Amino acid sequence: MDLISNHEYSLSQLFSTPGRRIIIPDFQRDYCWGDKTHGEKQDTDILSNFLDTVIDEFNSNQNADLLLGKIDVYEHPKDHVYLTDGQQRLTSLYLLLGMLYRNKVHTQKDPIKQCLVSDFEENQTDKEPYLKYAVRESTVFFLKDLVNEFFLKNNNLKVSDIKKQPWYFSEYNLDPSIISMLSALNIIEKKQRDIDIDGFSEFIINNIKIQYYDVKDKKHGEERFVIINTTGKSLTVSENIKPILLANSTNIEKSNQWEERETFFWKNRKSKESIADDGVNDFLTWSFQIIDKQDEVDIIKKAKQLLKESKNLNYLPKIHIFFESLLQLIEWCKEECFQQQFKFINDNREVKNIVDFRDFTKEVRQNVLFPLISFISKFQDDKGSTLRLLRRLRKNFFDLKWNDRKHNYLDWRYILEIIEKSNSIHEILQFETNENTISKIQNIHLNNWFNDEEKIKINFSNYREDIEKWEDHQDFMGDLTFLFQVSFIANDSTEIPKIEFEVPVDFEKLNGIFHNYQSTVDLIRNQQTAEKDTDLANMFRLFRLFIGCNKVGHIYRACWDFEGVLFSTLNREHLNKVDFMKLVNATDLLSFCTTFIKNRIHEEDIFNLENFTAEKFIKAWLTLKVFYANDKNELLVFYDGNETGVAAYTDNRNNDLKLISTEEFSLSNAICGFGVRSGFGSGNYVHYTNEDLWCKPNIIDTPFSDVAHKKEHRTLEQVKKNSETIEYIINSLIRS
Repeated sequence: MDLISNHEYSLSQLFSTPGRRIIIPDFQRDYCWGDKTHGEKQDTDILSNFLDTVIDEFNSNQNADLLLGKIDVYEHPKDHVYLTDGQQRLTSLYLLLGMLYRNKVHTQKDPIKQCLVSDFEENQTDKEPYLKYAVRESTVFFLKDLVNEFFLKNNNLKVSDIKKQPWYFSEYNLDPSIISMLSALNIIEKKQRDIDIDGFSEFIINNIKIQYYDVKDKKHGEERFVIINTTGKSLTVSENIKPILLANSTNIEKSNQWEERETFFWKNRKSKESIADDGVNDFLTWSFQIIDKQDEVDIIKKAKQLLKESKNLNYLPKIHIFFESLLQLIEWCKEECFQQQFKFINDNREVKNIVDFRDFTKEVRQNVLFPLISFISKFQDDKGSTLRLLRRLRKNFFDLKWNDRKHNYLDWRYILEIIEKSNSIHEILQFETNENTISKIQNIHLNNWFNDEEKIKINFSNYREDIEKWEDHQDFMGDLTFLFQVSFIANDSTEIPKIEFEVPVDFEKLNGIFHNYQSTVDLIRNQQTAEKDTDLANMFRLFRLFIGCNKVGHIYRACWDFEGVLFSTLNREHLNKVDFMKLVNATDLLSFCTTFIKNRIHEEDIFNLENFTAEKFIKAWLTLKVFYANDKNELLVFYDGNETGVAAYTDNRNNDLKLISTEEFSLSNAICGFGVRSGFGSGNYVHYTNEDLWCKPNIIDTPFSDVAHKKEHRTLEQVKKNSETIEYIINSLIRS
C-alpha cells in the first residue's frame, strides 16, 4: 500500500509492504533512547518513560487507538522511506516488536513477524529487515543480524547473551547506536515480565498510530532535521513530549503549529545552543505553569498525565495561543514605553527577543511574563491595556523584591485567576482580592490587590502622566504610598500615618512632596546634582545619620577594633522614618534639616565624649565636618570605600585614633578615617587620607587646621589650633 502524507498508520501498515525500507539516513543522530539521561534526572532513560506511557494506555483501554505523534519522511526512490524526524520513537517500537515476537505464542502468519521482515526477504540471502539503520555500516549489519539471529530464532537466549554470539563482532562495541540498542533491549526485557504479551502485541501493531508526513525531498528533510536535532546529543525533553502531546490529535494544523514553534526557537536560539529543544522545553514549561498555576512543573510527567486523562486536545490550542501572545509581546517590546518598564524589572537590561525572556529570573518570569502572556491570550491586540498591566505587575514585582513592601505582594497565581475572572483591564486593576472573590492557595498569603494606595490613584486619572512619572521613580516603582503618607502627616506626629482613600488629597501638594523628595535623595544618588546644592547635600547626609537611616556599628567581615557608618550611601530606610516625611513636607529643606540636627545635637550632648563610644565620636566628627564644609562652601567627598564608610576605633586609648599618641584623647586630638576590611585579621584597620588631600575642608578623614600629615612632625601648637577651629564650628556655626 502507498503511504499518504498527513494520514495515520499502524505499525502493521508501516512495516508490511514487501520491498519497502524505512531508512534512518546517514545524517541522522545515533540511537540514544536506551542511554541514561544527561541533565534533568540522572540514572533514568527516555525509553522507560516512553514504554510506561504505552503500557499504561494498554492497561487503561486496550481497544482504543493511541496516536504517538508524527514522523517526517521523504521517499526517494519509491518505497525507500527516509526518516528525518521520529527516528528514536520508530526504532524503539521496532525493537519492542522484536522482543515481543521472541516471547509470544507464534502463529503461522504471525503479524509481528510480518512487521520485522517480509516473507520474501526471509527467503533471500541478505534477509533485509524493514528497518535499515544507515547511520553507519556497522549499525546496518548489527540490526540485520539482530532480527534474523535473535528476534526470529526460537532459542532461549537472553539479551545479556547477545555479545557472546558468533554473529556479534567486537567492532560493534564502538558503535554508540548499537550500545544504546542493547541497553534498550535490556529495558524492554524487564518491562515485558508483567504484561499480557499476546494482548500487548496486538495493541502495539494495530492500535498505535503514527502520522505520516512527507517533506517531499532530501533537502527539505535535512533542513527540518537541523532545526529539531543535533548529531550525537541525547534526546531532549521536547522530543519525548512531542508524541505525547500530539497523541489523539487528528488535526494537521496542530502538527504544523508545533513545527512553527520549533522553527521559531531554532532561529531564535541562544548563542551556545545548537538545537531548538531548549527553547521549546522552556516555553512548554511556562505554558503548563500558566495553565495549572503551578510553581514547578515536570513536563514529562504532565504530558503523561494529559495523555492518560485524554485532555491534551484542550491544552494544545492554549499552548499555541500562548505562543502567539509571546510573539505579540516581543513585537511590542520594540516600543520605548514597554522597553522602559522591562528595563526597570530586568536590572536595566534591554528585552528585545525570546532569548531575553528566557534569561529572566524565575521571579520575573512568574510575576511579570506569565500574567502578560495570559492577559494577551485573552484580550488579544490591546496594547494600551497590556502596558497598563505591565506597569501594575512592575509594582507587584518590587513588592516582592523589597522587604519593606512585602506586605503588599500578591502571588502571581492569584493574578492569573484575576485575569481569568475579569472582562477588562479596569476590572483587573480594581479587583478586590479576598477569600470570597478568589480561590485561596494553601500556605500562600492573600493580600489585597486593589489596596487604598491604588484606590487613591484612581482619583487622579486626569493626571495620569504625572502619576506615572512619580511611579517610575526608582525608589517607588509603582507604589506611591510614601507620597500619600507624607500628605497626611501632622507636624506633631510621631507615627507613620495611615492613608485612607476616602480622604481627599490635593494634587499640587503631592507634586510639591515629590519635588522635595527628588531634591533630597537625588543629592546622594547623583554627585553632579549635589554640586549644585552643596549645603543641602552635606546637611541631608548628616540628617539621615541622625534619624537612623545609616547606623554606626560593627563592619561585616572586619575586626571588632573599629566601627563605621556608610555616610554617603542611600538605602530605603528613609521611607519608613517620620522625620524624613516631615522634611519632604517642609517648605525650606535646608532650614528644616539644620534646625532638626541642632536640636538633636543638644538632646544627645553630642560633643561630650567623656563616656566615649565610637558611635558618638563619629556623629560628633561628621557634624563638625558638615557645618565646616558648608561654611567653606565645599561639598564633602562622596566615599564609602569597600562598604565600610567613615570609621573610628572603639577604644579611645588606641594611638591610631589620636593625632598625637602621647597626649590624652580629646575631640581636638582625634581623627576619623575610613574603614578598611579584607577579611578577618591584619587586613582590617582605619585608613586616613594622603598628604595631597590633608587638611582640605571637603575631605572627611583629615583635621580641621594645619596639623602635620606625618605623626612625628605634629606638635601641641598644631593641635591647639585644631581645637580653636573646632570651637569656632561649635560656637559660631552650630550653636548660633
